[in-house]
Amino acid sequence: MTTPRQTLEVGSRFGPYRLDRLIGRGGMGEVFEAYDTVKDRTIALKVLPERLHDDPVFRERFRRESHVAARLQEPHIIPIHDYGEIDGRLYIDMRLVGGDSLRALLTERAPLDPERAVAIVRQVAAALDAAHADGLVHRDIKPDNILLTPDGFAYLVDFGIAQSATGESLTSDGSAIGSFHYMAPERFHSRVVTPAADIYALTCVLYECLTGSRPYPKDTDAQIISAHLFEPPPRPHSCRPGLPAQLDAVVARGMAKDPQARYGTAGELGAAAQAAVAEAPTQATSAAGDAVTDAGPPPDRSSATAVPPEPGGDNGERPRRRGVLRVLALLCVVLLAATLGFFGWEATRPNTGTAVPDASAPNGPDVELLSLVGPSGYKRANCVHEDPDPPTAAVVFCTANPAASDPAARFLRFRNVDQLRGYTSALLAGLQGRNGPGDPPGTDGPMLRDGAEVGRKSCFLSKVDDPTAPRPALLVTDERALAAAVYIWEPAEQQYRDYVAARNGFSFRTADLARDPDYFTQADRAVLNHLAGDFGPANCRHSDPPPGPVDAVLACGTKIGFPSAEFYGFPDQESAMYLYEANRGQFSGHVCGRGDMGDDVWRQNGNVLGRFFCYPNTDPALGPSCLFLIHQKFGIAGHFCALRADHPDQGPKSEADLTAWFHRYFV
Repeated sequence: MTTPRQTLEVGSRFGPYRLDRLIGRGGMGEVFEAYDTVKDRTIALKVLPERLHDDPVFRERFRRESHVAARLQEPHIIPIHDYGEIDGRLYIDMRLVGGDSLRALLTERAPLDPERAVAIVRQVAAALDAAHADGLVHRDIKPDNILLTPDGFAYLVDFGIAQSATGESLTSDGSAIGSFHYMAPERFHSRVVTPAADIYALTCVLYECLTGSRPYPKDTDAQIISAHLFEPPPRPHSCRPGLPAQLDAVVARGMAKDPQARYGTAGELGAAAQAAVAEAPTQATSAAGDAVTDAGPPPDRSSATAVPPEPGGDNGERPRRRGVLRVLALLCVVLLAATLGFFGWEATRPNTGTAVPDASAPNGPDVELLSLVGPSGYKRANCVHEDPDPPTAAVVFCTANPAASDPAARFLRFRNVDQLRGYTSALLAGLQGRNGPGDPPGTDGPMLRDGAEVGRKSCFLSKVDDPTAPRPALLVTDERALAAAVYIWEPAEQQYRDYVAARNGFSFRTADLARDPDYFTQADRAVLNHLAGDFGPANCRHSDPPPGPVDAVLACGTKIGFPSAEFYGFPDQESAMYLYEANRGQFSGHVCGRGDMGDDVWRQNGNVLGRFFCYPNTDPALGPSCLFLIHQKFGIAGHFCALRADHPDQGPKSEADLTAWFHRYFV
């Protein structure tokens, strides 16, 4: 049995803190005004939900990113005194400051004088620039997260929470970080979030301060998402003619669809807005009172009101999960395989897993290590626990998974980076490792992710199984993850090893993408129930759906001769068809094999299953052509992409190959 965790109540104790007043409660926990009995001060204490403590990947992200946020010294960021864990609950100890949120001010007095609006934005911009310089992206810029003191000093709150929270740990209903009203277009089709997304969101806040209206005041989530993706930036001067016309250009650049076309820093946005207001011959007025044109010094540290509470319902802004059209732009590597023959497969397919004794089953640290592994084919069913040596915290060995084309592998997690480096050096010396294709001469080469070195990689021949038939192997390390992997192919598969090494493949996942490899949501399983044969739990992994209420994303490894694969699930047919039509228009889809603009009907044995189209791919990681389809009955969408011309696999590498493959397997 487990011991029940402490219920937090006003007047109770939480470690050294006395909880004096509940400020707010929401999906990301509770905020209390509390008294620190050790340091003799009143603070704001945010206590996160118990479920987040039980997620080891989240705990590590929380620790790392709270540390970064606590290091920030910018005056416009709420200072973090301390963070950690008490009685199984994660917490953050912050300065308690006086004031109310920008949301409250806008509700009462919008629109603001342009001078006051710009002054607020410039202060928030200073906070963002400091955070971005330290590698921290907020991802939830909105009026609710901007605190204003009575004398006009602005604070940006919730650093370290928004960046750390991902997947189902984000809000009480599992929705994505950030309100759709302030979300940059790229966030609807990419998991990589850059400072440019914060700049876009801050421009949306500027527009709302100037006009009293959100940039795209639509009725449904789908309409809001579509507007951010396709509609031009709104013009504040058109909404409120008394505003300086120069602000139109400021908003247009800050809300540019292309992240590269936006201001390089948040400070540049603030400076441009200030210049536009200063150059205007006359200024608009409102009931907002006197403008605050400069940010004075921070208020006295003894101020004791509250950080803005975490909204329970966000005034209706939280994304609705049912009954609305859904928009999802394409991710990188995707595929759908859904036919009439898939229906009912879950009940008839054989169980391909192998039972293992408890001593061999992966334990908690092993699963945490596997959650960081990049390829999709390493699961509990083909992986076993190995007793770690003193330098290692976890060791797992996995047999090859042909369904995902993944070779045998051994994964190791180390206690610190020095032990990881020592292991790597000893292994390379003993195995006579060498650089991979395209790397500088030596025993190893840099392991790159997004152009940055995260560890080392080395090619060698393993003679452990049979000295007369050495097996090509690849060592990959990641110092951020404190992890190493040794992948071992069959003797005749060196070309696959060299291809992976040359392209920095099989890298470890970043912490925000880590997930138990056998974890699936109910929506994931609804998709899996319609898949058979070549796709299933053995070679597919859950991916967190991008913002927008798509229900499921499954990234799958594929066997030899297949293109890349990913599947999408939706709550209803209408949502799935809306996605299909949006992507057909965005990617200029054409009839496969003919080039005529439009799409084609997907039929099997005379039955209409759905529709599909092809389009030319420009992603260098994939081949030249992709095929996107929709299964209308099941409400499942997918996308096939051909392999690169230099891929050693003989799978589809052109539109003609891809179309022939599709007709062979699905028609």
